[in-house]
Amino acid sequence: MADVHGLVYSGQCVFVVLPGAMGELGILAHHAPLLSILQAGEMRVQLPDGSTEVLFLEGGFAEVQSAGVTVLADLSLRIPDLDPAAIKENIANAKNILAQGKQSEMNFLAAELELQRELAKYRAYQKYSSVPVSEKPEYDWHRPAVPQAPKINPSALED
Repeated sequence: MADVHGLVYSGQCVFVVLPGAMGELGILAHHAPLLSILQAGEMRVQLPDGSTEVLFLEGGFAEVQSAGVTVLADLSLRIPDLDPAAIKENIANAKNILAQGKQSEMNFLAAELELQRELAKYRAYQKYSSVPVSEKPEYDWHRPAVPQAPKINPSALED
């Protein structure tokens, strides 16, 4: 599993749940090969020792082959690193942009995607922050938490 900042996790797992574009994908050993676009949501990985690791993905792609699952995420965040205050602020900003109705179609779509992504973050935060401390999984990934993904200006990429 990798994101824009590099490799996040590589290892054995028993079961992987990914936020596919059409709903959650559950992947066990010997799953049929597939490619899928990922939407914003949680990725759950059940490890051989029975523990479960959870990451929030901001979208990306997944490839399932007989040798394993490869996930290329736009950004991955550990659930404890989600900031509910910043998420609420981003939701309010996206709603304001959508309510104005004066923006171009590109800006409208970008605001709608931002709103969907932030709502998914908030749902994941609420789901895992309500778990009792004694039942919370350890988030022992191979790199430190990343505070923010780099912002990309799509208009700067156009010819």
